[in-house]
Amino acid sequence: MNRPNPTRDKVLDVACRLFYSQGFNGTSVRDIANAAGVNVSLIHYYFKSKQGLFESLAISYFEPYLEMLESELPSDGENHFDTLVRKILHYKQSNYQLSCLLNRELSLNTIFAREMLVTYLAKENHLFARILFHKKSHVDITFKEKLCLLQFKGLLNAPFMMPHEFKDPFITDASLNHFVDTYSRLMHDHTSVQLLAAKV
Repeated sequence: MNRPNPTRDKVLDVACRLFYSQGFNGTSVRDIANAAGVNVSLIHYYFKSKQGLFESLAISYFEPYLEMLESELPSDGENHFDTLVRKILHYKQSNYQLSCLLNRELSLNTIFAREMLVTYLAKENHLFARILFHKKSHVDITFKEKLCLLQFKGLLNAPFMMPHEFKDPFITDASLNHFVDTYSRLMHDHTSVQLLAAKV
């Protein structure tokens, strides 16, 4: 078990904030070191490079997220679609800046982002295929199911791909819960995503 390291965690928090506000390419290791109040060499010691920082942020985001999805694997044949949507939205909103950052980097379609995140995205697709369609893997789903999955993921990620539409991130428990309640209800009531709940 890794021991807590406040300095390393502080550097990650600062890197996330600067990558979010300035973009990955617009942020230098020196910017991060100055904002965190540490020496550049310390960042190289912990993370090797700016790419290493980004990778550490991605790991800290995707590993708990995928563990959460694994906990939703159906064991009794039931499809708890509403619960799944709420948990995912809650996780993404609780990690707002990192959700926005990772979605933005993926939308730029850089080789760097694709190579770093491809394994996580493949596992996410695999878990969604099992949870939503009770299929053994993503390659087993039908074309119609693929389109529903595309729509489902698009709706889940939309608030975090367009942060300019949400000028005041939901940061309190009450406002976070209000966002999750409202957005998950809209997803269920006003889109064909409900087809997923019926196992198309």
